[in-house]
Amino acid sequence: MCCVVNCSNSYKNTKNKNVKFYNFPNKPHEIDLKKKWILAVNRLDDNGELWCPKPQSVVCSEHFVNNERSKDPNSPSYIPSLFPDIYKRKPVNKQQQSDRYNRKIKRQKVVVSNDVEPLDVEIIEIPQYDKVNSVCSVGTQVMFDFNINQFKFECEFNKSNCDVGTLAHIPPLPNNSIERSVKSVACGLDISCLKLDSFQGFNSVLHDSQLKDLTGTTFKVFNLLLSLVPHSYCGTISKENKLMIFLIKIKHFITYSAIGVLFNVNRTTVSRIFFSILEVLVSKTKQFIFWPNKRTILETLPRAFKDNFPNCRCIIDCTEIKTEQPSSVEQRVYMYSRYKSAYTVKTLVAITPSGLISFLFKCYGGRTSDTFITNDSGFLSNLEMGDQVLADKGFPGIKVSCENKNSILVMPPILHNGKFSEN
Repeated sequence: MCCVVNCSNSYKNTKNKNVKFYNFPNKPHEIDLKKKWILAVNRLDDNGELWCPKPQSVVCSEHFVNNERSKDPNSPSYIPSLFPDIYKRKPVNKQQQSDRYNRKIKRQKVVVSNDVEPLDVEIIEIPQYDKVNSVCSVGTQVMFDFNINQFKFECEFNKSNCDVGTLAHIPPLPNNSIERSVKSVACGLDISCLKLDSFQGFNSVLHDSQLKDLTGTTFKVFNLLLSLVPHSYCGTISKENKLMIFLIKIKHFITYSAIGVLFNVNRTTVSRIFFSILEVLVSKTKQFIFWPNKRTILETLPRAFKDNFPNCRCIIDCTEIKTEQPSSVEQRVYMYSRYKSAYTVKTLVAITPSGLISFLFKCYGGRTSDTFITNDSGFLSNLEMGDQVLADKGFPGIKVSCENKNSILVMPPILHNGKFSEN
């Protein structure tokens, strides 16, 4: 049965129809062609990965232009391109593509034939002789652009019937010694002179500094995250490049289309890769964020904190991330941040004095105050007696809650009416 989604053609129901079935290219030199067929069919496995064809998987001829597969890379029938409406692709004008291909083949034949110079051959007639024993010297002049040492010419004379036979032998030359000049009659700029070293994804990254500029991570961190990503035995993009696509999107926030240009894939493929990697890392890195005990924090306390805040348990702040404009008015009201003058989501983050993220809660709309998020998140329940919490001036509302926990909230002085508040 045809493997294309929503195509029901099979060997049984197409016996009386002009329908052929083609296996996926499986020869060693057809690896790239097989990948193009897989991307064209665009099926997904149950785990969300790109579908990998089995040896018996076939594509029917109804998905090829002219209802037949072609082995010419320039032909529109080289790769399946006709698919059901569920694919939501732009309809293919079969007649237009077929005519365009035929015109291209015709132009190439005309141009090649014009570049071949005709041979100048002079034929000398052989005079008739009555006696068989007569000897006649016959010469034939032929013009070839070959080395005289490589060209062999033989002549045979048959005494029985006075026939003369000639044989010209030209040894085959190496492919690199023959240059065929084909002129392009297509419109547009000639970019054949441009030779650019293309970006090869992860294989192009040689140093930690290059990887950090692209993804914000070192090789050590990158390999740690890579070990969490499951290996896919199907698809044209390696596991390293999938993770790099995800990290580039996180760090630089460029469009899926721009990343697709870098990795030579479609923007929808980039989007699918991003969300699949995001789902995997979210589930497998949850244990990376935990609330360490007080003894561990005191043992790893930096010198600056030992001198000034020896009982510091954590530093807290609310981080805002800009978003697109919400579709509903209600969402716009909750997500608009006056501080950022944009639509944002806000989340509470706590880090230890040594820089480890020890607390992270769900996101709130940008309108929500830092005090409300802190009280609602349950963060204060983690504090113990004597803990010091460092915060900025946006958390004055949790001072009472900290005191009830016998903890100390440390904030910088606030300038009010020309005077700083007390520490």
